[in-house]
Amino acid sequence: MAKKAASKKAASKTKATKRSVKMGGDTSRLDTAPLQEHIRKRIKEIEGKRSKSARMAEDDTLERLKNALETLEDICHPSMTIPI
Repeated sequence: MAKKAASKKAASKTKATKRSVKMGGDTSRLDTAPLQEHIRKRIKEIEGKRSKSARMAEDDTLERLKNALETLEDICHPSMTIPI
């Protein structure tokens, strides 16, 4: 007796759903704490690997990062959030 061929049903194609990023807390405010932490980490990296050859470029970058961090702290202190 011959085997019955399996049915070749087309796989259902579903539209990919768009996932939205869920923000915790008040969604009308921007949390700058992760940004400030990243800037602090970057400043430590630059200060840790000082070399004479790239010192001028690093000094400029370091000053800009410190300025950005100070500005963020001035704007957001103590809440670390910015109203959108």
